[in-house]
Amino acid sequence: MSARNKTFVGLAVVAATAAAVWGAEQAAVRRSRRQEDPDALNEFMPAFDETHTFPSHDGGVIHAISRGEGPPVVLSHGVTLSVRTWAKQMEFLPGAGFRAIAFDHRGHGGSVAGSTGHAIENLAWDVRTVLESMDLRDAVLVGHSMGGIAVLAFMVTFPEIAAERVSGIVMLSSMARTPLSGHEGLARFVGAISDRGPDVTGLLNRRDLGYLMSRVGFGSEALPSHIELTREMVLECPTETRRAAGRALLNLDLVEKIASIRMPTLVIGGTSDVLTPPAEARRMAATIPGASLELVPRGGHMLMFERTDLVNELISSFARRVQHSSASSGS
Repeated sequence: MSARNKTFVGLAVVAATAAAVWGAEQAAVRRSRRQEDPDALNEFMPAFDETHTFPSHDGGVIHAISRGEGPPVVLSHGVTLSVRTWAKQMEFLPGAGFRAIAFDHRGHGGSVAGSTGHAIENLAWDVRTVLESMDLRDAVLVGHSMGGIAVLAFMVTFPEIAAERVSGIVMLSSMARTPLSGHEGLARFVGAISDRGPDVTGLLNRRDLGYLMSRVGFGSEALPSHIELTREMVLECPTETRRAAGRALLNLDLVEKIASIRMPTLVIGGTSDVLTPPAEARRMAATIPGASLELVPRGGHMLMFERTDLVNELISSFARRVQHSSASSGS
């Protein structure tokens, strides 16, 4: 075969492969979107009674919303997401007798990063800012993914404030250690590649491809509306925040420090979560003294949508138990 013919055959193979991948992508999206979806018309804009803005410790702004009356439950979202993550909980918790409070992390949603940018220590400070600015007592902190890391960082950085203002913590699809922890050089390399690599906005803006990319965060029972919401939130997150906030987590390792936490703790994870695998949920539950563990069969990373009723019940039951215990002990 001549060189010219080999080139032609090679191009034909590449074209055929690309066509097959494209066809498979379209078929997968069509199958997923054919599901019955009770949330198809839901815009996932969380209900609230009040909106709040607080200055952060380094000159930024923290935006929060609150709804209901009763013992406070503070909701802390994951990287590239926003308070929209908690639309279902902002609907449920006030009716269950709690004051639901959700806040946007720095650089996300309505919040603005301060002069020191994105770092684990700043996540801890921002949790502190919400608790102190709203003068919350007997609070249960619920952290999803990066939001859970923020909760852990707060607990180990400001234990005296935690003891004064918090009655329990819920770690939802989160972790205390990332795979690159202990490999600083590799973490810097990956961070540099991320900074210099192409922005994912273009891919996410492609409705079908962006849908499939967002589908990775879910287990086997994902609804199309929930996947689309996730795509929207990531697109709403500024490019600089997506890169900087993600880079700050690359070398995370709080495992030794969280062994000092003396606070009722509930760890919830999905057995099909590929972003914060169940092994990490087990690690946290085994490390924090007295922590309880709930693993959700076939659950993915976005359990607040995938298993809304279960997550709501777990959070509210835990909060009633620890907040009642805290109140009766005079804390």
